Amino acid sequence: MTSAKTVEQGNKPHYAWFVMIAYGLMMSGTIGSFSVVSGQWFYPVSTDIGCDLSTLTLYTTIEMICMGLGMPLVGNLLTRMKLQTLLTVAVILEIVPTVAMAFFTAPWMWYVAGVFIGAGLSATSTVTITPTMGNWFAKKTGFAIGVVWATQALYCAIASPVFAGIIEAIGWRASYLVLAAVSACFTLPAIIFVIRYRPEDLGMLPYGFEAASADEETSVPSRLPGVPARVAFRSAPFFLCIAIVMLCTATGVMNAIFPAYAEVVGLGAVVGGLMVSTASLCDIVFNPLAGATSDKFGPAHAMVLWTGITMVSFVVLYFSGSSAVGSCVGAGLNDAMYAITGVGYSTFALSIFGMRNFEKIFSRITCCGYLVASFGIPLMMLIYESTGMFQNVFVFGFVVDIVIIGLVILAKKSSRTLRWLSD
Repeated sequence: MTSAKTVEQGNKPHYAWFVMIAYGLMMSGTIGSFSVVSGQWFYPVSTDIGCDLSTLTLYTTIEMICMGLGMPLVGNLLTRMKLQTLLTVAVILEIVPTVAMAFFTAPWMWYVAGVFIGAGLSATSTVTITPTMGNWFAKKTGFAIGVVWATQALYCAIASPVFAGIIEAIGWRASYLVLAAVSACFTLPAIIFVIRYRPEDLGMLPYGFEAASADEETSVPSRLPGVPARVAFRSAPFFLCIAIVMLCTATGVMNAIFPAYAEVVGLGAVVGGLMVSTASLCDIVFNPLAGATSDKFGPAHAMVLWTGITMVSFVVLYFSGSSAVGSCVGAGLNDAMYAITGVGYSTFALSIFGMRNFEKIFSRITCCGYLVASFGIPLMMLIYESTGMFQNVFVFGFVVDIVIIGLVILAKKSSRTLRWLSD
């Protein structure tokens, strides 16, 4: 057993809320900038250097492969080195290649950059968000994770149309430099001055921890309850969760392809930017709501509900190819899957395996899932290019969502055989 003392808070908000906000800012300048907003560059870059969209966006596959491969390492490092150091190195790996992109002339250069950006994203991702929020929040964990992603969504809602305008005004090359500078301003101060991995690092207890007395030492378990890693790795729920993450991530990239979709169907770059903005605005609401839904009704029920909303979005998008308003509505509803990739499967895995060895378990789940899902964007582009209809991308997404719901139900039922340990 170990013990921790609460730092006197008075009427001040618990420090956990500041960690949550800082994590949202860090996520804005990393996942937001390099996975969502970066989609604004796909069409102008491919047009300028003379290559197909599927050829250029292959760098996102390399990025996600490296992201996935790095996740188990990040899961191990979380308990061995300071989180601030890990995140700072990761941000540098993301920002420096982005600066270099301003000078690239051939697709293979983006492929090389994708290696480094992916390595950085493996740390500035859900692999560190979920356990960090789990450490800081004994209650409202799902809501806290949701607010982190909502903060990132607010950034994307503002940044996507802004950078679309910047690219048109100063060109895509100079715009990469602006993106790198903005991302640095969002990430580094939050990491250096605010973010810590555990409340014990500051002599605090988690938010919502039931202390016997605010003036006495409160004993906390040296090992948090959950499934041991060696047991989890051999269980059916582990492999089912991998499949869920794989499919959710593969179809949760629509934000990145909406600008290209709008150009292809004739709606134009402005509408493409508005689609991303609409999705990001919905994300501001969806992520905390998805987290609150998970806290209230359970992660499994929340996963089914939000996947169902995503299915509705694909129906709307299918019939809205000539309508700017319809496309924006469909894009907004489609962000339900992005909420799942942010909050849904994180809290779902947490409910099945617990916090005992969650860093190791979850990092391997996301690693395997991301390695396969890394082909998401090129696959979507290939479906369009081979069939000549972007609507077929939405049909594919609808079918995948049906499979996701089935896997969630099966994983929840099979998890009943897992035994949690608390000492």
